[in-house]
Amino acid sequence: MMIGGAFAADAPKVQTEPVKGTPVAADFEAGKKLYRRWCSQCHGDAGKGDGPAAEFVYPRPRNFTTAIFKVRTTLSGQLPTDHDLFDVISKGLPGTAMPAWEKYLPENDRWQLVHYVKTFDELGLFKEEPAKEQVVVDAPPKITPELIAKGKDLYQKKKCWQCHGQQGRGDGPSAAGMKDEWGFPIRPVNFTKSWRFRGGDRLEDIYRTFTTGFNGTPMPSFVDAIPAAEDRWALAAFVKSLARLQKSGQVLKAGFIGGEIPTDPYAKAWEEAEPFDFPLAGQIIQEPRWFKPMHDVITVRALYNDREIAILLEWDDGTNNKGEGGKPPDQVGLQLPAGAAQDGGKPYFLLGDARHAVDLWRWNPAQGLSRATANGAAKEKPAEAGGVLAQGSYKDGQYRVILRRPLGKVSPGDTAIVPGEFMPIAFQLWDGDNGEEGMKMSLSTWYYLLPQPATPLTAYLWPSGLGFLALGGEVWLLRRMRRKDK
Repeated sequence: MMIGGAFAADAPKVQTEPVKGTPVAADFEAGKKLYRRWCSQCHGDAGKGDGPAAEFVYPRPRNFTTAIFKVRTTLSGQLPTDHDLFDVISKGLPGTAMPAWEKYLPENDRWQLVHYVKTFDELGLFKEEPAKEQVVVDAPPKITPELIAKGKDLYQKKKCWQCHGQQGRGDGPSAAGMKDEWGFPIRPVNFTKSWRFRGGDRLEDIYRTFTTGFNGTPMPSFVDAIPAAEDRWALAAFVKSLARLQKSGQVLKAGFIGGEIPTDPYAKAWEEAEPFDFPLAGQIIQEPRWFKPMHDVITVRALYNDREIAILLEWDDGTNNKGEGGKPPDQVGLQLPAGAAQDGGKPYFLLGDARHAVDLWRWNPAQGLSRATANGAAKEKPAEAGGVLAQGSYKDGQYRVILRRPLGKVSPGDTAIVPGEFMPIAFQLWDGDNGEEGMKMSLSTWYYLLPQPATPLTAYLWPSGLGFLALGGEVWLLRRMRRKDK
């Protein structure tokens, strides 16, 4: 009793409330049937996270036998409530292969899965030590510049950057080599990609995560380190401020620039160029299929002048792999049609086809630029750079690579890039730390590059000229009317 009392007196003050009751009684056979049909492929028949699909997904499916769960409303080290499990089953886990089952299963079935998942607990914790209290998450405060500034200061003082990086891109000095409770690789979350937050991206979701921590991972509860709730709200506000909005579309618009296009990817002209985010997915069409890619988006900007066009490719990567330590280098690829097809058709988006070749520009931090043409995955041939230039940089967990070439044809396989005309364009990414090379990659479908025609000076002069003409006409008309009155 004395030990318990001392512990309670020293424990951080976190407001809790009794756990809500479970609204649906367990039906073991119903839960078993549902689990075998919908869940065992990933989590395994015995709930050990070793189903036939487990090796193809990242992160690995949860091992239910240890009763360790990440997303909870209970304090660090405690079991989740039934409602916690129900919410995860219903809403899924963003950034993982775990879908939102509320789209496919009725509520009663999801509750039966909650009951059945708990039967895999080999230690009997759900029976002996079920969660009795859950953390109270009050209404979130209004996010203000002052709150964000306070959170930023805490981010530095509590060394969140050690894992998540100074810009929140998951590239901190402690990020490399991280593993979870079961020895599987795990990476710190990229705070700029809020759509991948496991427990949700609302302010209250982030606050809850800081309060409860993620059991089984290096992500701790910050109740001890940041005992004041208002400070955890401030840290949550700062993290939320790091999230960026995606701007998607079908067309990459290249703006015209007078003079030279900057070679510095951080130059003002590039910062002012309109960014477009293009989604990526794992290459699962041809062997070897890749079901666990690290990259899901690439940000692209484009500028051109009267001689050349330049394309800036940006993507976040927590590790800067240069092909050392037995791992392949990180790599980016840009794909265009190679020459004009006789039938006017567009090449197949996966490295072209027998009738339509593609022009491939690739860059990695080890070898720099390479160029190739392809009529399919098995028919790729190296090509001369032929006027294509590349320059890359890695900073604060982000690559920025500029690829440029003349507007006109330099090599036989070139396609002239004409202002005002659409050009198909596609992208590929490889994460070396994830073992990605060759066909193991993230890729996009075809999109379009459009060099927007430069606005001629007459476009600005005509409206002004017409305005002066209209004004002059009104003055002339007034004078004439006055003469008539006289």
